[in-house]
Amino acid sequence: MSSTDRGRTLQVTVVGNPGLDTLVLLAEDAPDLRADGHFVRNVDAVGHAATFSALALARLGHRVRVLGSVGDDPAGAMVTAALRSEGIDTSLLFRDPAGTARSVNLVFPDGRRTFFYDGGSHMTLTPPAGAVGASLDGADLVVTTLANWARHVLPRARAAGIPVAVDLQDVRWVEDPYRADFVAGADHLFASAAHLDDPAAAADAWLSRGPARTVVLGAGPRGALLRVRSDPAMSAQPPPAVELPVADTTGCGDSLAVGFLDGLLAQGRSPVQALHRGQVLARIVASGLGPAARYDRGSVDALAGSTRPLGS
Repeated sequence: MSSTDRGRTLQVTVVGNPGLDTLVLLAEDAPDLRADGHFVRNVDAVGHAATFSALALARLGHRVRVLGSVGDDPAGAMVTAALRSEGIDTSLLFRDPAGTARSVNLVFPDGRRTFFYDGGSHMTLTPPAGAVGASLDGADLVVTTLANWARHVLPRARAAGIPVAVDLQDVRWVEDPYRADFVAGADHLFASAAHLDDPAAAADAWLSRGPARTVVLGAGPRGALLRVRSDPAMSAQPPPAVELPVADTTGCGDSLAVGFLDGLLAQGRSPVQALHRGQVLARIVASGLGPAARYDRGSVDALAGSTRPLGS
């Protein structure tokens, strides 16, 4: 770990399967899916949680490596090349015989999206011998996705004293058994509040089930919620007042998490300030298709500094 005048530079291991998104840009809110066909614009872009997390961390100046799988196919070559072009270490990528993870995302005119995900054989894959240990060597932080095999990395990271961040994605119930290991192994938890009837109760339940110090819940156009273990009150933050279009919300949750972690762990900001920074980064990412929006630490600093979170 090194330090600069803009905070610490972290060695981060991102755990999960990078993939390829096909963005289907719809011209209407409610297309008739019974129709034989539609004329749309389709855009192929590197994506999935591991990719968005790795790209955001690298663009904010951190050293990043990815432990994950891709297929021996054109999509895998495209994803690997895109990560390498941003200075991300791809030496620990291993092969998925089912091919690179893919997703077809229907993107509505207001930027909302719904996706159809094909995760390859992530339920049965196992990283090569020695890959997990190599991925943790010298790491300051592990950011993991919900690939099934990723759950086995968490206890190794915790045993090594490395902080772990997990995004539970669009979780629908607090006691989801698939996510239980991830909740039990995370120091920082992130999730979408879209399907949670009582977000505050969900955050408290996860704090009671694991060691997490913070829980951040993305609430889309309503902003974000923050629960800190040391504070019984949940903080609600509206969306930041930034003048940017919303083209595609794919990857916004991953970017919210990375912006928060960068602010909290690398820059030493308060949790509320870090949440604001994460929200700003998510808005920047939403202004482009897939990961097309360009930014660096300086531009995020400037935009975050031009607005203020509640309670700051």
